[in-house]
Amino acid sequence: MIIRPYVILCRIIMPDHRLLILFAHPDDEAFPVGGTIAMHTARGVTARLVTATSGELGEIRQPGSATRETIGEVRRAELEKAVVELGIDSHVVLGYRDSGMAGWDDNDHPQAFVQADEHEVVARLVFEIRRFRPQVILTFGLDGLYGHPDHIAICNHATQAFHLAADDTAFPHHMAIGIRPHQTDRLFYSVRPQGFRVHMAETLQAAGVDFPMPPPDRVNDGADPATINLTLDVSDGLDAKMACIKRHFTQLQPDWPYERVPREVTAAAIGIEHFIRAQPPVAEGETVPDDFFAGL
Repeated sequence: MIIRPYVILCRIIMPDHRLLILFAHPDDEAFPVGGTIAMHTARGVTARLVTATSGELGEIRQPGSATRETIGEVRRAELEKAVVELGIDSHVVLGYRDSGMAGWDDNDHPQAFVQADEHEVVARLVFEIRRFRPQVILTFGLDGLYGHPDHIAICNHATQAFHLAADDTAFPHHMAIGIRPHQTDRLFYSVRPQGFRVHMAETLQAAGVDFPMPPPDRVNDGADPATINLTLDVSDGLDAKMACIKRHFTQLQPDWPYERVPREVTAAAIGIEHFIRAQPPVAEGETVPDDFFAGL
């Protein structure tokens, strides 16, 4: 009998481990990393989610589930329920405006997240780090998963905050109210390998699902596989991940396929999650453990 590392991960209870998750929109915690989060919280990791925007420019995929005027409010309500499915202990939405996809006019809106003052955003993230005192931070990779400007922005701000949170000369007003500097041990980026869209489409098509191939300009979305140093089989967190995704009802396709195919097909399509350990850098020949907190 083979005992897989992800099984061990769920059964070793290590209290006082804290994971801070920094993302841009409601549902960012669900689709790319929901299984990993669920597997960590299942073994006692305390998780906090910080979401920069309300996702008010997201699609309304379920007819009647929201309007363009209410979508932000509805998505915040969906997030309230979604975090429970993953075992996330607390969360906050910072209130910046969704910037929309790359090239949209909304990128230039004065309240858009990508237009927010860098110093202000980093100060808020540093405050979250210093107050929550995590050993591990999780955010998007430098490519923003598929080039989304808000994803890229949260990665850049989170990375800067990771470094500045330990600097007692940075944001000294925090210390004036008793919030002390904090050095986080590890910073992980959520990524997907180049070609992930084609892989998902081919996997579903092979199972008989009429699922479209990505358009030509999206075929190569994702990170260079050579840069990815942690690939997790999240089968043990798959039910929680799917439950979390379904809480984001406005973003769910009416013909969502993953409950209409055998479980092994679902696992092959969305049951593998990919990461880069940005800090500390991975040494040549080093194997990054499945457990974000290994050795801490």
